[in-house]
Amino acid sequence: MKIGLHCPEVPGHLNPMTTLGCELQRRGHEVTFLGCQMAESIVQRSGLPFYAFGPDDPLNERLEQSFRELGKTSGIQGMMMTGKIFGIQAKLVRKYIDEAFNIIPFDGLVIDQVAPAAAIQAEAASIPYAVACNALAVYWDPYMPPPPLPWDYRTDFYGRARNEIAKHLVLWAYRLFAAEKQVGVDPLKLIRDNDQALIHLAQQPAFFEYPRTKYPERLHYTGPWHRSARDDTSIEFPWDWLDGRPLIYASMGTLQNAVSHVFRNIIDAVRDLPMQVVLSKGGGQVDVAGPIPENVLLVEKAPQLRLLEKAKLVITHAGMNTALECLSHGVPMLCLPVTNDQPGVAKRAEYLGNGRVIPVRKVTTQRLRTELDRMLQEDSFQQKADEFAENLASYDGLEMAAKLIEEAMDSQTTILNPQHVQRNKKS
Repeated sequence: MKIGLHCPEVPGHLNPMTTLGCELQRRGHEVTFLGCQMAESIVQRSGLPFYAFGPDDPLNERLEQSFRELGKTSGIQGMMMTGKIFGIQAKLVRKYIDEAFNIIPFDGLVIDQVAPAAAIQAEAASIPYAVACNALAVYWDPYMPPPPLPWDYRTDFYGRARNEIAKHLVLWAYRLFAAEKQVGVDPLKLIRDNDQALIHLAQQPAFFEYPRTKYPERLHYTGPWHRSARDDTSIEFPWDWLDGRPLIYASMGTLQNAVSHVFRNIIDAVRDLPMQVVLSKGGGQVDVAGPIPENVLLVEKAPQLRLLEKAKLVITHAGMNTALECLSHGVPMLCLPVTNDQPGVAKRAEYLGNGRVIPVRKVTTQRLRTELDRMLQEDSFQQKADEFAENLASYDGLEMAAKLIEEAMDSQTTILNPQHVQRNKKS
């Protein structure tokens, strides 16, 4: 089959989507990534063919500039900038994706949940598609706090009312800043269950979710879409610096990591620990002033998967990919979520017992040190992390996702999750 892929042009979405694409390619399918120009380098590293949307269109430069601005934001401001980015992406997709459809006779598409413009065009062209949740799978439910908010999971009246009010405020704000009226795309189309997708797939495993009042019947939880070979072996790293002391790996991601004060707080919190710490800037716009202690190695980029194999604990922004990689490697997480779905990911880790959360605006050296001491001294965090790693080692989420896509595309019929159907019947 000829299969097209499309997702936002950021590593947190591109890495799992291209890994899924490579698995489909390995299974004999012709896979092409469709995207804006800034995605090209990451897609080419994966070995997949790349089709660029209007490479000479000035909107591409506006998109890259907006992502640079996003790296300096957090919280509601970050969500507003994300909405602006959505509007630019949607314009590029609607202008150029039909050209790709005319050139390549696709049998089906795999479209990111937060890229609904491609789904609208696919429906207009009668091309079947699957939805891929590369980030946190978002389907509104009274029990679920909106992902941008670092709230605890609550099922009582207060929790449900709070969630419902916040949901409408978040929806209103996001749709406003996403310039929906200008681009003609509902940014929540693939969240609101009014799409024509044959199947929805999440790389988030089923256990990494709260109990719900209703389960989306087309949604299939698989497991992480990563392979160890994805780790960039071209990244130089001084492996001889590691001297056998326990290792903490710290990263605030590759997108919204321009929070220099947080990096300084991390350094000051770990300076007296009998451990080594690798702190990655993620290639971001980070300026860390002041001395670096001997037990901290500050690097521009890091071979994350290989370091997770050695780490005792991870300090993370709680992006979905890093969270899933920590789950797979059995590493507890101290989460410092910034914006978008990161607070929701972080609170799930805390709810499950293998992580703790400090919202990024509340990060201080003392609070970091208190949480680090707790997580390093209490065995329960490592026990939970080991339990989840053992669970994920028992099956191949990437292979499962590829098989489900094949089944949907071959049959051209909706693929329901029988467990979700059964749960809904009992509720």
